[in-house]
Amino acid sequence: MEAMNQTRKGYLMMAVLWVAYVTFAMNWVAGSSLTPQITKTFFGGPVDPLVSQLVNYSITTARVFANILAAIVLMKLGPKKAAGTAMGLLMMGLVAIYLPNYWAFTVARMVMAVGGSMVIVYMNPVLAHYITNSRVKLRICAANTVSYNVGAFIVAVLFTLFANQLIVNWRLTLTFFASLTILVFAAWLWKAENFETRQNVGKNTETYGYKDALKDSFLWRYGLAFASFLTLYVLSLVSFKAIFDEYTLLNGSVTNLLISGFGILGTFAGITIGNKGMPRKPILVITGIVMVGTFALALVFANAIPLLSYALIAVSGFAMFIQYPIFLNLPHELKGMTPHKLTILFGLFWALAYAGQTLATIGWSYILGAVGYTEAMIFFISVSSLYIIMVATFPETMQQVSVERKIPVKKMAQKIGTSL
Repeated sequence: MEAMNQTRKGYLMMAVLWVAYVTFAMNWVAGSSLTPQITKTFFGGPVDPLVSQLVNYSITTARVFANILAAIVLMKLGPKKAAGTAMGLLMMGLVAIYLPNYWAFTVARMVMAVGGSMVIVYMNPVLAHYITNSRVKLRICAANTVSYNVGAFIVAVLFTLFANQLIVNWRLTLTFFASLTILVFAAWLWKAENFETRQNVGKNTETYGYKDALKDSFLWRYGLAFASFLTLYVLSLVSFKAIFDEYTLLNGSVTNLLISGFGILGTFAGITIGNKGMPRKPILVITGIVMVGTFALALVFANAIPLLSYALIAVSGFAMFIQYPIFLNLPHELKGMTPHKLTILFGLFWALAYAGQTLATIGWSYILGAVGYTEAMIFFISVSSLYIIMVATFPETMQQVSVERKIPVKKMAQKIGTSL
């Protein structure tokens, strides 16, 4: 009974963290969708792409440091206070709206991003502590990975159906989205509990820190692959709405809706495929090729056959999220993982990934302003293609999971043979 109550408590804590990250995604995407209105308020008119995208890559820059900070805060404060701190920082998104200038607005949004990044890091130790079944872990990991997409999908639907109403007063619109974080913060204080993030605590406990993680080549390949993935994912959902509206025949709100909506469907497919015990690498490589290839073709036909581009973007979003839960569940499948190791690993992983994605976004913004749309999109697809190369170098974690599952069966057979 006590174990059942603990599991229930774990589910409640994961649900609150999940909703917290959804609200972060809604705040980020809504703010990006309102970029023309925001810059007009602060500058009186259009600005250079590097300036208009400043909030987006300042957010991703903040996430680089936030993910390292998350592990330190967790070890110092424990899960309950650490995640509570993260959700408190999320509420800076509400403060940002009413600051007097664009630079103060940007800094406050960066603080909001620190909170969002810490929240997603804390999902992993909570999952590792309360859930032991590998199939259930994959499902929950999938739900965690799709949390950003859910937030983006909600915003995309609202901006597709009520665009004129939502852009009239951007401050009022963002106030609505940002206020949701207050409710999430209250729910966390009510339901959360502390737990130990290390296993086998005692004199012989294995120490594992940032130096140990940084020596692991898998971390670097894993982080670089995700930096490439994020370049495609984040730019397509956060920055391309205004770009498509300006340079193509595509409706940016519709493309956001297709990517996020079909991404949610792809997540369900990813759960099904992942739980069938299929090898991970072929799935990641094949879906990676489909994801990048169809988006590249969508850009080619964006000013010639918009309907075809919409269909290709939907396929790209679907393929993107077939692999996403499988990709982010890989560390859980590595041998010897503990909640403590996962916190360190994911803290550095997210930092590396967002550092790479931020540099790519700055490069893309510069090329767009200095050279042009076509050259910027060639750069974008080139960076996104790096994902395919990196995942091809990953170890096959499914073999490890299969071996771990067979060991208990083998031991049981030996015991039966002995008793006979």
